[in-house]
Amino acid sequence: MNSDITVLMAVHRGEKAENLDAALLSLHHQTLRPQRVILVEDGPLTKALHDVIRHWQRRWKSRLLRVKNRENIGLTASLNRGLEFVTTSLIARMDSDDRSHPRRFEWQSRFLRSHPEIAVVGGAIKEYGSGSSNGRMRRYPLTHDEALRTIHRATPLAHPAVMLRSAIFQSGIRYDERYRTSQDLALWFDLVCAGYRIANLRQAVLYFRTDDALYKRRGRAKAWNEFRIYCHGISRLHGPLSWRYIFPLCRFISRLMPSPMIRWLYRSELRRAIVE
Repeated sequence: MNSDITVLMAVHRGEKAENLDAALLSLHHQTLRPQRVILVEDGPLTKALHDVIRHWQRRWKSRLLRVKNRENIGLTASLNRGLEFVTTSLIARMDSDDRSHPRRFEWQSRFLRSHPEIAVVGGAIKEYGSGSSNGRMRRYPLTHDEALRTIHRATPLAHPAVMLRSAIFQSGIRYDERYRTSQDLALWFDLVCAGYRIANLRQAVLYFRTDDALYKRRGRAKAWNEFRIYCHGISRLHGPLSWRYIFPLCRFISRLMPSPMIRWLYRSELRRAIVE
């Protein structure tokens, strides 16, 4: 059965073709299939990626819309480009190397129908891939009030696991293109400051790929972006004099550590105790 849902994804040439294929296959196996999949091709892609995309275009026909960037412009700007083509009332985000649970869209769309006050719903995610974190569950605040109480410590939503009402973007809100990374965190602050309410499902709705590259990507540029976004968001929510600034400061310092140390912190019980 199809739905009033558009999946918004972006892919660049650094992605592995087999990962993209697995991501798209997980959409095909949804109990509530999306009406459309918008795939933003962020710059020239490899032949292997093109082969995967052409395979799914043959299967899905017009349900797969390819938006092509002549050059790599980054995830933030690519998502904003993709939003221009959305015609459904619901938008599901997903990254090109993750997999959605078969009932993800069924669960999330049902939740949004029964909770009209909620604008964005996420869910727990289950990590998979290489390393000791394989199989670990990451949970997020279930209610809007819980999210507000913890947003200064950690993101309240897993970006590739969210479903959003398209009315959010029809109101003029967009991903902030000042940030090539952590654009999701900036969006969550923008939404809660604008009065939108967010929530999460208890179930794991997404299988999130983790590998060594994940920790290497958490470099200084991302750390600085996160720090700026957290400080600006805390200022908007709590003013310039708040004890909450200690959390983004500690996070910023930890991000400057070598990749092995970041990997240890990311997987540690100490991190889970602080952010969860």
